[in-house]
Amino acid sequence: MTNAGDHFSEPDRAALLADGHRRQRRLDLYVLSALLVLGVAAGATALLAGDGTVDRDELWPVFLVMLVPPLVGVVVALVFGRRITRRLPPQTGADPATMRRAKRALRDGHTDDPRVDALARDMATRILAQGWLLWVGVLLLLTQGSRLALDDDLFVRVTGAVGALAALFLIWVHLHGRRRARTYLAGRRDG
Repeated sequence: MTNAGDHFSEPDRAALLADGHRRQRRLDLYVLSALLVLGVAAGATALLAGDGTVDRDELWPVFLVMLVPPLVGVVVALVFGRRITRRLPPQTGADPATMRRAKRALRDGHTDDPRVDALARDMATRILAQGWLLWVGVLLLLTQGSRLALDDDLFVRVTGAVGALAALFLIWVHLHGRRRARTYLAGRRDG
């Protein structure tokens, strides 16, 4: 019995891997967008409930209404964001294909092209300079975790859980990017 993957050439295999990575990034974007919508709606509902504007019996209908503005914002950002960024001038001076190669090199940990290597090193250095994002995630996790642990209301606990999950996702993405950046920079110095 043969494996169907044995018949792919190296460029075909690279194209399949690139397609898989593209799908994973798209899924990550959609999950993050859904968490953002839920978090904003839950936060707005909790604010309304906290100041007494809304009775606790009316929280679920208010939450459903509060879903509409962030949902519209995320849909607009997803639909028009790509079109807008295509029209912007490139910040690094590299064409989109070279940027993709640099991101792939950062993900894979190496490249043979010196121009792509310089761009990947610059990207890795920028990722490492964004250490403050980790502290934002930790602060968000602490505030949302305290809401989850200290409040008796089920709705506030659910919103705290959604916020804590969003914070954990932010922390994981940031730590994963920092690990890749460190690995790339360390590998290029050694080799």
